[in-house]
Amino acid sequence: MHNFRPYQWYFRSGPILHFFENGRTFVYNLEEGFCVWMRLRRCEKETEPEGMRMAQHKILFVDDEVNTLSAFKRLFFNSNDIEIFTAKNGVEGLKILGLNDVDLVLSDMRMPQLNGTDFLKYVKNKYPNVLRIMITGYADIRATIEAINSGEVYRFLTKPWNDDDLKITILKALEYSDLKKRNEEMSKIIWRKNRELKLLNESLEDKVEKRTAQLEKAIVKLKKMTDVLKENFQEIIILLTGIISLFHKDLAAHSKRVAGLSEALCDKLAIQSEEKETIIQAAFLHDIGLVGATEDIYFGDLDKMDEKSRNFYMYHPVIGQKIVGAVKTLHAIAKIIRSHHEEYNGSGFPDKLRNGHIPLGSQIIKIASDYDDLKFKKALTFEESVKRIKDGSYKSYDPDIVNSFVKVITDSGSQQYKPVTRVAIKNLKPGMYLLDEIILENGVLLVPKGILINESIQKKIKTFSTLLRMEREVEIKNIKEKVV
Repeated sequence: MHNFRPYQWYFRSGPILHFFENGRTFVYNLEEGFCVWMRLRRCEKETEPEGMRMAQHKILFVDDEVNTLSAFKRLFFNSNDIEIFTAKNGVEGLKILGLNDVDLVLSDMRMPQLNGTDFLKYVKNKYPNVLRIMITGYADIRATIEAINSGEVYRFLTKPWNDDDLKITILKALEYSDLKKRNEEMSKIIWRKNRELKLLNESLEDKVEKRTAQLEKAIVKLKKMTDVLKENFQEIIILLTGIISLFHKDLAAHSKRVAGLSEALCDKLAIQSEEKETIIQAAFLHDIGLVGATEDIYFGDLDKMDEKSRNFYMYHPVIGQKIVGAVKTLHAIAKIIRSHHEEYNGSGFPDKLRNGHIPLGSQIIKIASDYDDLKFKKALTFEESVKRIKDGSYKSYDPDIVNSFVKVITDSGSQQYKPVTRVAIKNLKPGMYLLDEIILENGVLLVPKGILINESIQKKIKTFSTLLRMEREVEIKNIKEKVV
C-alpha cells in the first residue's frame, strides 16, 4: 500500500486517483484495481532543494603531513561543488576510493606503508578513469620517470606549491576529466546511432535523413571535444619539457633554441603542418635522455670521454625514446628522438642508419642541434659555425638540408642568434641583458630573466656566490644590441 499525497480527483468511468512518489506519477483506478506508472521529468526545485545538492566533483588528497592536508582543504573551503577527501597514507586512500566515486587523486611521492608511485600505479589499474597528480618536495629523476611511466600521471607538481597555480591546475584537471567522460558518452551515442542507421529499411528514406542530421551534429560536438584533447596532448609535452628544465637549465635552453631553428627549417622545406608540429615537439624533447647526466657528459667532447661516459652518451637517444614512447600518443615523436644522432653516411648512433633511412625530422633536429652546440658549447663565431655545417655535407647531413639550413641561419630574420652569447655567472658585467634566470642551488630564484645587469645585481650575485655554481653559463645580450 502506497503512502501518497492526492492532488487531483476526477471521474471518467470511475474514480481515478493521481499521486506523486519518488519522481513518478502513479495512476490508480479504485474500481478496476490496477496501477500503472509513467516517469516524469524531475523538477530540480522539488527533488534538489537549495543546500541539498550533491557535490559535482570529488577530490582525494593523500599526504602523510597533517598540515599539508589541512592547507589543501582550506584551499577549497568555499567550493560548494567540490568535495574533498584526505588520507594520511596510501592504504587509507585506497579505502576512500573504494567507497566514493572520486574524480581526481593527488598524492605525495614519499609516504610510509605505500609510496606515491605504487599508490598511483594501483589507482591507475583499479580505477583507470580517475585522474592522477603527483606532488612532491623531492627532485628525484628516477622516481619522477617511474611515476610518469607506471602511474601515467596527468601532472607532476612540486612543494611548496602556489595556491593559485595549484587551484588552476586542479580545475583544469577536473575539466579535462569531464571532457573525457563526455567524449566517451558521445562516442557511445555515435556508435548507437550508426547501428540504428544500419538497421533502417531502404523504404524509410526520410527517417534515415533525420538520423543522419542528428549524427552530423554529434560528430561536430565530438570534433570540438577532440580539439580540446589535442590541447591536452600539448600539455603532456609541456610536462616533459618542464622536467628537463627542472633538472638541467642549460639543456632546457638548448632544446628551446633547437626547436626554434627546427621550426624555421621546416618552413623553408615546406613541410606540412602536422608533420612540422611533430618535429618541433621532438626538438623540445630530443635530449630528454640526458636528464640526470653529469656536467662532464653534457659539456664534454665525445672523443675525450671515458668508456662509461661515452656509452651513456651514445645510449641517450634510446633512453629518450623509451621515456617519451611510454605515452602511446607520442610514438611518432619517440621515433624521431631515437635517430637524431644518426649521420648521413651511416657513421652515427644508435642504429647506424644512412641517407633516406633516417627520418626527416631526425635529420632536421640533428643539424639544428649541432649548429647550436657549435655556437654555445664550443663558442665558435657565426662564420666558423656555418663553415663547420657546410663541411658536414654528405658526411653528417643531407646536402639539400644543409643548403636550406644555411639560408635559414643567414637570413636576416633568423640571425636573432648572432647577438646572443653565453657567459659564466662569475663573468657577468654591467650592461649585459640577462636572458636566463639565475637560481640558487636550493631552488630559490635569485635574479629573474629580463634584467639589465648593474653594480647592485653584481653585488647581490657575489653575496650569494657560495650558493651558486658560478661557472654555469647563462644567455645574455649586450645593451647596445636589440633585445629579442
